[in-house]
Amino acid sequence: MSTPPPAASLYSRLFLRGLGELPMLVCHGDRAHVGNLVMDKGAVHFRDRGCLRNVAASSVAPCWDLGILGALVDLHDREWHSLTFLGPDHCTIPVDLSTTRLRVIARLVADTDENVLDFVGSVYRGFKLMLDGNLLPVVLPLGIDTDTGKAGLAVSDFRFASVPLETVLEVNALVRTAVDRHLTLAVEELELGADEFDSLFARYRP
Repeated sequence: MSTPPPAASLYSRLFLRGLGELPMLVCHGDRAHVGNLVMDKGAVHFRDRGCLRNVAASSVAPCWDLGILGALVDLHDREWHSLTFLGPDHCTIPVDLSTTRLRVIARLVADTDENVLDFVGSVYRGFKLMLDGNLLPVVLPLGIDTDTGKAGLAVSDFRFASVPLETVLEVNALVRTAVDRHLTLAVEELELGADEFDSLFARYRP
């Protein structure tokens, strides 16, 4: 946790692409906080969400030491328009992931055959994959080098934190809300032409 923080310009660049929507775990003094980055008077600031009540920084240290799952980066010219999540295979992670830990991550395979280890895609799909695998991704103020040539911010598994279950559930709700907002469409948001509708739903007509 003594790694120098990333440059402010990295936060600003990622913030413009949606970083502020994703819960971040930070330590200030001897206390840990979970919150979001917000823009105030032209500068990016951290706003505590009040999930961690009197939680010592030492209680979340394993999130830095053991729990890193990958990195958030800002990649352009991709089919998705959000930030990108890169799995561990595409990052230079400053800690050694145990063989057991890697096996657990490797088993997290989605119905689309995507897995966390070599994932490259939308941060929201990446976070959903991890949530479905009982991991709890949060962003850390820790710079990570990636094989894209761009630096990113670390993503870690909050379940490594030594906190009460109710705290884990609160953080889980924050992460799921951020993810579901982008992966769930309301009925009125899905527009289909008549021909396309018929091709999709003809079999269900009486």
